[in-house]
Amino acid sequence: MATIAVFDSGLGSLSIVRAIRAICACDIIYYADTASHPYGTKSVAQLHKIIQRTLRGIRDTFGPDLVVVGSNTPTLLLNIEDGATLGVWPPLAEAACLTKTGHIVVLATRSVVRSDALSRFIRSTNLPKNISVLGVDASDLVYQVESGRFLTQPQQCRMSVRRTLNKLGRADVCTLSSTHLPFLYDIMVSERPDVAFMDPARTVASRAVTIVGQTGTNSLRIYASDTQIEQNLHRLGITQNVSQLLFDTYD
Repeated sequence: MATIAVFDSGLGSLSIVRAIRAICACDIIYYADTASHPYGTKSVAQLHKIIQRTLRGIRDTFGPDLVVVGSNTPTLLLNIEDGATLGVWPPLAEAACLTKTGHIVVLATRSVVRSDALSRFIRSTNLPKNISVLGVDASDLVYQVESGRFLTQPQQCRMSVRRTLNKLGRADVCTLSSTHLPFLYDIMVSERPDVAFMDPARTVASRAVTIVGQTGTNSLRIYASDTQIEQNLHRLGITQNVSQLLFDTYD
């Protein structure tokens, strides 16, 4: 029986869970590290401590076949990937195939946009010279999702989306490089129908299934360092109870 653990600093990477469940019958453990939210404001040293503590805790507690660090921020800022750990990367190669203007935007957290790591990743992708990539801070949109305001205050959320998308310039392709952002996909498309918004969740799901296979009961267990997330999950139609779990003994 294959088990995949997915974790993030909140509910964002349920977008990854959704993509995995669409193509795979494995058993999934989701851990929302709400006590560490948001990852995007942490220093690299703080983030390293949080991610390593959580990886150890998940592996020791559940023994999954694979752990998906469902956040672009630690994926880009830390060296996390190995045979038993996957991250989430901006799909720049795919974006380069779609753009007509030659301008791509990476919507990400503040720490990613300001980091040298994003610049290094862009260079490593070896995009054609006529293509430019701009990082745009989407931290406010991450907040709109994690706080549940995209559900309870939709008009305010739409205004936040509009303000952020006004920074896209000439870009006609935009990567959703925070796993919270796919929850705002419909709003983004309605605000900017001229832009292709790319969600990397399917790519992550395909990589995960390739590693673990598809044998399982298709179960989902949800844990969080603070069970207050349960209310927003129920608003999203996710009816599973949330069990509280802390890994602070690993500090």
